[in-house]
Order: sequence, then C-alpha cells, then structure tokens
Amino acid sequence: MSSPREIVQNFKKGMSVLSESLPETIPALAGFMGAAAKDGALTYREKELIAIGVALYSQCPECIAVHCQKALEAGCTRQEILEAAGMAMVFGGGPVLASSATLLQECLDEFAK
Repeated sequence: MSSPREIVQNFKKGMSVLSESLPETIPALAGFMGAAAKDGALTYREKELIAIGVALYSQCPECIAVHCQKALEAGCTRQEILEAAGMAMVFGGGPVLASSATLLQECLDEFAK
C-alpha cells in the first residue's frame, strides 16, 4: 500500500500527464474545481470538510488523501476532519468506517507533521 504522500504525488503526476493528453478537458475541470472551492457562503475550509465526507463516501483513496492534506492546510483540526468523517459514516456505513479507520488516520498522521 502506498503512503499518503505517495498517493498525492502519484495523483499530481497523473493529472499532469492527463493535462498534456487532454489539454482542453483537464484544465477546464481543474478550473471548475477551483471555482467551486472558493470562499462564498461557505468558506474554503468548510468546503474541504465537505470534500472529506464526499471522498470517504465515494471510497476514492486519492480524493481522501488530497482533501485531507488540503483540509489540514486550510486550518481544519483533526477533530473537525474526524467529525466530517463521522457524518459520512452515517450515510456510507461500514466502508466509510473502514477508510476512516485506516487511510484517513494515516493521512492525518502524515500530513499533520
């Protein structure tokens, strides 16, 4: 299994390759994602907590790692991230619990350094 940092690095590398192969599609998607994450009625920080819940529910390891890192960088606390995970568990049950108990914990430990 890859470390959280390796997961993020591999994702970024893959996004670069895709951007070169799909020069109109991937940058447009990245722009859309950036626009959606900007402060509005919800802060970027709050949106990253939502992203954690959605990533866990979706069972996307890359999304979990990337958004855990971004949430911590945005100033979210470990407890806030775990509470977002708790809400995702309400809707996603056991699979979200499993990812929260493993990959999310590894990401929190690694990116909090």
